[in-house]
Amino acid sequence: MKMIKYIQILIFVLIFTGIKAQKDVTGFLNYGLNNAKVLSQSYLLPQSRMISSALTADFESTARVKHLGGVDLKAGINYSFTPTSDFLFDVQEMISAGMLKDVTLAAGSVIKAPTVAKRFLHGQERPSLEYAGAESEMPNGSDYNSMLSPVVSVSVGIALNTEIGFNYMLPLGDENTDDATMYGVTLKHSLKNYLPFLRHTPFLQMAIAGNYSKYSSSTAVSYHGQTGQKLTVDAAGYGGGLIVGMDYPVFGFTGNVGYSVTKNSFALDGTFTDVPEDGVVESPELTTYDDGFVNFGVGMFFRVYHFRLSANYTYGLYSALNAGIAYEFGY
Repeated sequence: MKMIKYIQILIFVLIFTGIKAQKDVTGFLNYGLNNAKVLSQSYLLPQSRMISSALTADFESTARVKHLGGVDLKAGINYSFTPTSDFLFDVQEMISAGMLKDVTLAAGSVIKAPTVAKRFLHGQERPSLEYAGAESEMPNGSDYNSMLSPVVSVSVGIALNTEIGFNYMLPLGDENTDDATMYGVTLKHSLKNYLPFLRHTPFLQMAIAGNYSKYSSSTAVSYHGQTGQKLTVDAAGYGGGLIVGMDYPVFGFTGNVGYSVTKNSFALDGTFTDVPEDGVVESPELTTYDDGFVNFGVGMFFRVYHFRLSANYTYGLYSALNAGIAYEFGY
């Protein structure tokens, strides 16, 4: 009952915090489809990196591997966030480098544009670009600078000092996010039997782990009041690494280091009409991010009866925080 109550609290927190999504990305179509793809790559970068951090963040709060039949039920919150260095991007640099075709900066315009992570206040000037004989102000951001998601998981000890875990982000939606889901699988194998000093030190734990995660979302958007249009995201990540920890009956510490690979694809779904120089555009792909990066993390936990309270910090492309409560039995 306590676990169910905790999950309900997590759902309440996320609904009222909101996984914010950007609805103004279609405004880049004012500069033609090819230019929209180039601008979207800089604009959506924080969203992609937050998703990558969520996909690869450390869901393991202990280096200890469960015995055969041992079970761990966990509910927690994963929180990834954007550094201020990725709040803006320089449009003038993109024009000077020839990245944008037939686009010029309007006379007297500012050169710094907001990414999805930064929303300019009313009256704060954004860059104005000229394309196909028309001038328009670039889209605003949405303050989408953090991603908060509730995750539930179950881990089971299987043969050969190995356990398998399954993670699932509770599906949630609001006026900004029609649908967002994430799930993953983790394998963890103990190294205690291979190293004598580990076998003779009960509190010291060491394991190798590998994981795979998948994320998808769909957000309603509109280009010049048109209907039936969406921004879709499909992402996947996998990786592996080493987990080291001190596991005492009442408390413990963990540290991990590993390498992860992610691929995130953004696309528009629907029919977009009156796009300058392109006319009608059908469900165009916007941009894809392929990243490989080292990640590391530290954490600690406390045990009370069969419950384990944990907190972890992981850094990869971006920082991510995890906090949760687990119910252990069958060790």
